[in-house]
Amino acid sequence: MKLNKLLYPLLLLVAMVACKNENDDLTFGERPEIRMKEKIDSISFVLQTATNGWKAVLGTGLGGGYSFYLNFNGQQEVNMMADLTAASATTAAKSNYRIKQDNGATLIFDTFNYISLLNDPSSSTFNGVTRDGYKSDLEFAFAYSKGDTLGFIGKRFRQSFVLIKATAAEKSAYEAGNLKKSLDNTVDYFKTNANPYIDVADGNSTYKMAVTVNTLSNNTNGKRIEFASLLADGTTSAVKGKYAFALDGVTIIDGGLTYRGVTYVSILAENGKMYLVDSKGAKSEIKNSIQPILPLFKLMGSKYVGMRSPYKTYYPGTSASGLTILQRFHNGLASGTGYVFNSGYMELGWDVANSRIELRGFSSQNGGSSGWLTTIVYNYTLDEATGTYKCTLKTAASGGYTSAILDQMHSFLLKNSFKLDYYLDGGILYGSVASVENPDIVMTFQLR
Repeated sequence: MKLNKLLYPLLLLVAMVACKNENDDLTFGERPEIRMKEKIDSISFVLQTATNGWKAVLGTGLGGGYSFYLNFNGQQEVNMMADLTAASATTAAKSNYRIKQDNGATLIFDTFNYISLLNDPSSSTFNGVTRDGYKSDLEFAFAYSKGDTLGFIGKRFRQSFVLIKATAAEKSAYEAGNLKKSLDNTVDYFKTNANPYIDVADGNSTYKMAVTVNTLSNNTNGKRIEFASLLADGTTSAVKGKYAFALDGVTIIDGGLTYRGVTYVSILAENGKMYLVDSKGAKSEIKNSIQPILPLFKLMGSKYVGMRSPYKTYYPGTSASGLTILQRFHNGLASGTGYVFNSGYMELGWDVANSRIELRGFSSQNGGSSGWLTTIVYNYTLDEATGTYKCTLKTAASGGYTSAILDQMHSFLLKNSFKLDYYLDGGILYGSVASVENPDIVMTFQLR
């Protein structure tokens, strides 16, 4: 009896709490599952009723940015174009999509499409990495709605997927294949103009800002844009971002790229010229310099992989002492190795990630079609303030037959600090190596 007296009040309290919780939930309107259904229905409605479709940009964890044109219908089908390849930029592909509850409203692409290429776990499909592809998703959590824009976030790799309603003119342009035309135009421009830059006003002075656009579509450095310049103290600074192609140029993703206080959001193709556009709408014409804006040592390992002295080819700017070193190798191919070679080259290769330089000597007996390579590896230190290199031996000569005639160049690298510089002759840009301790030793090379 005493037990019952204790249980009855307890059960009554539980019942009251349960009723209170249910009523409390209802005071805020619909139940959570009903509110979620309304949100999903609303997103579906907005996606499907965009008469002219959507233009979208998607970032990747390993690669750059990618653009899409999408049309959603009420049968859970989506037609899309993309800037991944020439075919994807002109041919619409159909796949399925869903919007469902998964810790919030989630847009899911169910069947294979162009977005799937960035997620493919096989490296042979679109050159992504095994298992992760480009670190891009197929499931995107709804993040926000603002005006004509819907924002989603990748569920796994957390990359931004932003959709903006297209206009009737943009719809027609996509369907006419203009995305590919814009892609080709941009690629051609930055191939033709190898040293692009803009002039930037900074108080009472103006500085040149290099604009480097990598137009490849790979997961290491493709679809990247970099801004860099020389600072007043002689050092350099740089920032790097990602971009996607657009109908009128490129869009810099993730809100743009900020450099020295200015946020740049796009590159605009207009009347045969290219302009870098900032977040305030100001346009700066992208021009081309005869030689790069940045010092040569800043571009080794990125823009250039090395310097080569082709068979018995001596470029302007080479000093008498430098010529002696180069001729030792080239003349020695016929008589200095114990074998007779009729072609070859000597080159320096940069491994910036490991701070190494390789001296290579190639020899051939069939005019260069095939042959043997000798390699000597050096560790180097680089004084960033002065651009001065100093080498120490890491690995002695290995492979090939030219170690004996690489002796003078080998000695130069070990006994001299040196600097790199540009040498322009007849409109052709070369690279030069000059000794710090012995300034009469200068050698001009072909830039690679």
